[in-house]
Amino acid sequence: MRVTVLIYSACITLLILIQSTVLDYIKVFNVKPNLLIVAVITVALLRGNVEGAVVGFVLGLLQDASSGKILGFYSLLGMYLGLIVGSVNKRLYRENFFVMIFFTFISSILYEETVYILLTISKGNIDFVYSLKNIVFPEAVYNSVASILIYIIVIKINKKIEGAAKSSRKY
Repeated sequence: MRVTVLIYSACITLLILIQSTVLDYIKVFNVKPNLLIVAVITVALLRGNVEGAVVGFVLGLLQDASSGKILGFYSLLGMYLGLIVGSVNKRLYRENFFVMIFFTFISSILYEETVYILLTISKGNIDFVYSLKNIVFPEAVYNSVASILIYIIVIKINKKIEGAAKSSRKY
């Protein structure tokens, strides 16, 4: 259990650093991928809804702290995303790239559209077409491409975690 927490902590720190520094320089159509969403989806698909919800909550809380707007907004969205995506992991072949790309694409659209609606609802000027065309859809495509690399890394980490858990059992 301690090894899992250490590995998750190191990966989360690395993702936060990459998200806040390097990705600002590789924007496509003025949109950068959201690696935090991709990480939540990946963990939820591979490890289940509980770990997906915990990782989603922690990553969301860190995103709340870095954005400085509303504390708890992204953490609740991340937790629900991890919970929902993780609840279907037992029904699918989890180590399939197409499953990961599909879930990343759909989840990115739903997550970002929810963020857009909730953050602009107070202004009263919600433009679904603009947000889908200029923000949400390009980011979903970018997240889907980035998910392939993250998925390969997380699969290797997941196999090491499961191997360590099997070797530590005494029965």
